[in-house]
Amino acid sequence: MRRAGSVECAVVGLGVLGAASLLALARAGVSCVGMESGRVGHPDGGSGGETRIFRTAVATGPDHVRLLDRSRELWTGLPGAPFTACGALTLGARDDPRVRAVALPGRTTVLDAAAAAVRWPAHLLGADEVAVLDPGGGLLDAGTATRGLVAEARRAGAAVREGVTVVGIGRRRGRGVLHTVDGETVADNVVIATGHGAGLVPGAIGIEQRRVVLSWFGVRDPARFAPAVFPPGIHTAAPVHTFFPAVDGATVKINHQQPQPRVHSPADHHPWVEAGYTRDWAGAVAARLAGMSDRPARLESYVEGYTPTRRGIVALAPWEPRTVVLGGFSGQGFKYAPAVGELVADLVRTGRSGSPAFTPALAAGG
Repeated sequence: MRRAGSVECAVVGLGVLGAASLLALARAGVSCVGMESGRVGHPDGGSGGETRIFRTAVATGPDHVRLLDRSRELWTGLPGAPFTACGALTLGARDDPRVRAVALPGRTTVLDAAAAAVRWPAHLLGADEVAVLDPGGGLLDAGTATRGLVAEARRAGAAVREGVTVVGIGRRRGRGVLHTVDGETVADNVVIATGHGAGLVPGAIGIEQRRVVLSWFGVRDPARFAPAVFPPGIHTAAPVHTFFPAVDGATVKINHQQPQPRVHSPADHHPWVEAGYTRDWAGAVAARLAGMSDRPARLESYVEGYTPTRRGIVALAPWEPRTVVLGGFSGQGFKYAPAVGELVADLVRTGRSGSPAFTPALAAGG
């Protein structure tokens, strides 16, 4: 059995949250190793679906807004340009509580249907609908973002091991021992960022994996759906959906918001999507987007970590010494990841979180 070198901290799982934590730890001068069972940035987990909405205007309070501002600063400075600063939209009826909640004074701009049609001509809004623009928002390339975080972590001194599955975690002389099929790694501290794999720590707060299905539809005029004139966003009227610009020059991505079935193990997940998945709602979405087909050009699925409260976990595990449990951001991980990575580094180094947005057990969403 091969014995790996000893480190101050081991990060298990290099999705976006684990990758951001590894980078923050390395930048803080902590000797660390990141361990990923697949390849970094693989599309089967939270990096699936290619693009993510980034927002700075959320309804969960000023502490979360500050975290998002910090994340934007870090995303903007990451080499590889994973972030496109094109703003983010919330569309819906003027009196919709979800629309009002994100119309934050001094942070967003509210346009009526006529003004929105001039600025974003692809959107066909009803007379009583408005568009809330978050100018600090934008679009993230999911795979590029995750790979960029890990590449920067390497440059900052972190070790990275891909294709390595941690099958168990024990303790020896007060230190964590991570067991893999080919050996073990010993670490003073452990960060568990594996989604459903949080079960590696007995008694860990439950993080469920759920299947998310995405649909891509062809458009007649791709230039009308470029990020600058078609930023990502959400339409709150039924069928509620998020929309993403045509980064491939041919199709827009639509995420129909509906309950996601639970994935009990990675083997349960299949990337193919059942026939007729878009039949009941695609026509209604196409009626709101000028020139979008109602027949999907592409359908795919991936998995994301969820909690029952839909709020992310950033916790020191009281039942397991010097172990941080991280994940379950329910589709919000890419927004918060860089700032959360810094909070994880604080927890590892000091045992305290640097943000009141996080309680000792649960934290952000929105």
